[in-house]
Amino acid sequence: MADKKTIVFEGYSKRLDIFVSDELENLSRSLVQKLIKDGHVTVNGKKVKPSWPLTAGETVEIELPTAHSQTKLKDLIIHDGKDFFALIKPAGMLVHPQSPVWEEHPETVFSSEETLVSVILANPPKGFDKEMPRAGLVHRLDRETSGVMIVAKTQEFQAEMIAAFAARKVHKTYHAIACGLVPDDEGTIDVPIGRVAGGKIKASDVGREAVTDYKVLERKNGFTYIELYPRTGRTNQLRVHLNWLGYPVLGDWLYEGATADRLMLHARRIEFAHPLTGKKLKFEAPVPADFLAAWERVTKK
Repeated sequence: MADKKTIVFEGYSKRLDIFVSDELENLSRSLVQKLIKDGHVTVNGKKVKPSWPLTAGETVEIELPTAHSQTKLKDLIIHDGKDFFALIKPAGMLVHPQSPVWEEHPETVFSSEETLVSVILANPPKGFDKEMPRAGLVHRLDRETSGVMIVAKTQEFQAEMIAAFAARKVHKTYHAIACGLVPDDEGTIDVPIGRVAGGKIKASDVGREAVTDYKVLERKNGFTYIELYPRTGRTNQLRVHLNWLGYPVLGDWLYEGATADRLMLHARRIEFAHPLTGKKLKFEAPVPADFLAAWERVTKK
């Protein structure tokens, strides 16, 4: 049950967000405004805007964010070590809230839709540093992308792992269903990526370096099952590169892929040397049932 605070306003007119910020001194004004917009703060039982002018006698009810999660973290974890854990993120789940407010106030992750971060913070594994920046994240996946991820338990491991990603010492393998028959069995896409007018991320001569190796696993009925090896880590890199090649990912509405229940992109494998011990590690996420079902559907004659 959520922790609620009920206050009857006494005094002259005051904006709701200012009043709540004064009552909850540990929360920032921007966070308070988000709570109000999300309906966690009501006036006389009704949802109102942050700018609502309170008058004497009005009742303000505040639903404080509390740790809760429908998804069990233990059901996602595939390896639980001293410095980090590996898990499989399901398709459809954001890694973290879209608002940057959560980084300053992690408790706010429980005020909106469930994310991987809220799942982690609701029931962190043994040895997890609760003061960890960004809840231990060292990389991320798109909402609709499924697959393996690494999450740090200690700040030392987190810093070293972020540096390893930056130095391209972490090797990732993805599986995707591409629309069309990719002609070459293997190849490299070396095309810069940048954000163009309108905010869309596309292949661009003025973009940043982006390199993806690929290998075709199967072609059938106008679709290609392909394995991708990103050498760089640009936003939407694999989606942009396959679209540039002329074979967008199935289910990618943004880059004009054929319709599917979700983006058919899966983080299959991650390999790296433990940054503190040097031990070589590899973690894999089995290809999910919905992905395999999508391949069967589009290739069925």
